[in-house]
Amino acid sequence: MSLRSTHVLRLFCVLSCLLFTPALVWAQDTSRWFLAEGASNAVLEEEILVGNPGAYDLTVTVTLLPDPSAQLAPGTTLSRAFPLQATGRLTVRVAQAFPGLNGAASATVSAVRAGTSTPENIVVERSMYFPDGTRAGGHNASGVTATAQRWILAEGASGMFSTFILVANPNATTVSVRIQYLKSTGDIVTFERTLPANSRTTFWPQVEYPAQLGSAEFSTVVESTEPGKLIVAERAMYFDPSPTGSGFQRSGHDAVGVPEASYEWYFAEGYTGGNAQTAFETFLLLANTNGAATTASVTYQLDSGQTVTRDYALAPNQRLTVWVDQEGRSFDARLKAASFGMTVRATQPIVAERSMYWGTPSAADPTTPTLPWREGHATAGSPVLASRWAFAEGREGEDGSVRPYSTFFLLSNPSASAVNVKATFFTEDGGGVTTTRTIAAGGRANIWTAESALGALANRRFAVAIESTNGGTFVAERAMYAFSDFRAGHVNMGTPWPGVIAAPAHPPATVTITGISPAQVRLSGGEPITISGTGFSIDSEVTLDGIPMTVTSATSTTITAITPVRTATTGFGSVGPSRVRVTASGFTTVAGTIQRVFRVLAIGDSFTEGQLVERIPIPPPPPTPTNPTPVSPGFTQTYSFANPPYPEALEGVLHTDAQYGATADVDNAGFSGECASIAGCSGNPTRGADRIGPLVTARKYDVVIILEGFNDLNAGGSLSGAITALRSMGTTARASGATVVMGRIQVMRSDMLDAIRTMALEEMFTRVDFGASVEIGTDDVHPTQDGYETMAGIVYGVIKGTIK
Repeated sequence: MSLRSTHVLRLFCVLSCLLFTPALVWAQDTSRWFLAEGASNAVLEEEILVGNPGAYDLTVTVTLLPDPSAQLAPGTTLSRAFPLQATGRLTVRVAQAFPGLNGAASATVSAVRAGTSTPENIVVERSMYFPDGTRAGGHNASGVTATAQRWILAEGASGMFSTFILVANPNATTVSVRIQYLKSTGDIVTFERTLPANSRTTFWPQVEYPAQLGSAEFSTVVESTEPGKLIVAERAMYFDPSPTGSGFQRSGHDAVGVPEASYEWYFAEGYTGGNAQTAFETFLLLANTNGAATTASVTYQLDSGQTVTRDYALAPNQRLTVWVDQEGRSFDARLKAASFGMTVRATQPIVAERSMYWGTPSAADPTTPTLPWREGHATAGSPVLASRWAFAEGREGEDGSVRPYSTFFLLSNPSASAVNVKATFFTEDGGGVTTTRTIAAGGRANIWTAESALGALANRRFAVAIESTNGGTFVAERAMYAFSDFRAGHVNMGTPWPGVIAAPAHPPATVTITGISPAQVRLSGGEPITISGTGFSIDSEVTLDGIPMTVTSATSTTITAITPVRTATTGFGSVGPSRVRVTASGFTTVAGTIQRVFRVLAIGDSFTEGQLVERIPIPPPPPTPTNPTPVSPGFTQTYSFANPPYPEALEGVLHTDAQYGATADVDNAGFSGECASIAGCSGNPTRGADRIGPLVTARKYDVVIILEGFNDLNAGGSLSGAITALRSMGTTARASGATVVMGRIQVMRSDMLDAIRTMALEEMFTRVDFGASVEIGTDDVHPTQDGYETMAGIVYGVIKGTIK
């Protein structure tokens, strides 16, 4: 939906083939669910959420139905079973549970009592976040418990929006479908497609039909043309492209389709107000899919218990957009800056959706957001009231990436009597907590999970069931927002709950931390840490400064995880304390801090060890009568070591740089006389190619500097053998996660200099050249003290240009 200057949009639709019943039929068996939307890749994160308000432990099976465009790694498993405790909640992070999927996939979710084949009721939702791991935007929808021949999606727009129609075919054979886009101009775009078996298919209207739908507003009807082959359809809409990263949109919403029109629709959420940071606006979308005119009577139920009612005339085949904010300005001031539920009753079956958008308040009217909207959410209404509602999604407080969430449950009572309700929250460890509310007659009530009575939900994920305790019926929605400025958010209508609501046996469990080892990790990451404690779960998550770590193993008392790998693309950051957070059984806690440090290994021969050689001429003896032939002058050599050699000098320079810090450590592993490829050079029992492996295994380095090979040629070795050994040293260091800096020094033979350069380019090693600026001593081979200190400055410049 775009921002409408006119509020009536007509859809002159030909829908005589669609036969409607008065109310949407709600399936009573909630043991199997279908999710048409879903995608897991570098841009989109998907979580499948399963709530179990019942008293039995369950086995939940998730099966993916991939889009033909999805990339599947060889051997990818498309179905997995997960345990779910009684009165518990399950989070299936699709990227972790199905790592071989890269792309879109629908899903089916089913549950049986653990150890049996007996179906059991569950509630299922799906949340998606985007773009590029930022969670700047998000959307959510319930699954559906029944497929259908036809689905109606009242909302849809292009231009400033990207609209996607998402269709799941859970059948074992192909199915033919007809898609109709019903434009506000009265035009209809119709086409047919064949959907592969057990698949998801994505339709992008404005791209597939740019001439007709490049900038349009439309509804969508998706219908299987093969009787008995039933399908599921959803719609996702995105807006506000990101200026960085993938460029994907930062905002969006999603809604599952409606299989049938209804005389009545109920909504618990609606808001036209805001605060100094955020303003909301609400749109009610009414689609009359009949060939005859109808009147829709909308009753707005305010938090105070007051009601505002207005009738809206809908012409045949018309969609009407009601901008509720404008109703507060021109019809009844009680709708201005108001929170409300809505009841829609029509004289003919219609379809009703509600969309909400929010953003920075405008200067002219602080209750109206400016464009571009920060975010939005949407849902179809419920055609029924119920005495029990269930939700699978909910989160309060910070996650492991230090993103704060706020969850609100909105309850609306259109009846003439107050309704008392009890909400039972189910946490992932099978624990829970309860609270109560009274919904005034004709009014509305909220439950904000940050309230003190629900303090046990802080920093937790949860499901919830809300039930009437005095026999009344009501409607329930949930709105969930991320970040303090509500940068991301989504909404969902609850599921009428047919099963029992069991009382959790214990409060939400706590997680305790007893230790983290090691206390220091390298700046580049990729290093394992072990966290000890109690209350961990096998699906535990760990972050370091909010960045996810790879968990390699998790038991109830021990978690092993790999610190995030840093590269030039991600940035290496700076040394210092980093906070470790653990999420176990849906509860996030700070585990403690570890120190990120910078480590360098310098390996090589005497150039690395820092040998100083002074050659002192010996004057020749004067000629004598017995030996009149002049004698050539001789010389003596004295050996000592630089103070400091270049690695130690480098360490001193690093200490002055805040990025690497006073704890920067450079290990000098230079052996004078050593060869890279030949053991026994100058009495050294090993060679560089053999010595490097144990060094980089025993300690994890950020940078490994290799400066060797000079002695190989002097010892009779071949150039190719020396280069092969240097290449091996570099690949061994790189395999340990270190950045490799391959060195050359001016005193090497020219063919050696050229060969090292070529090899470094082939392997994409960083290269450091110790050239003419390095002062060479009187032996014409080894640097002077000043030369070694110059080498330290040169290699520091290379490190600074690489580790940034």
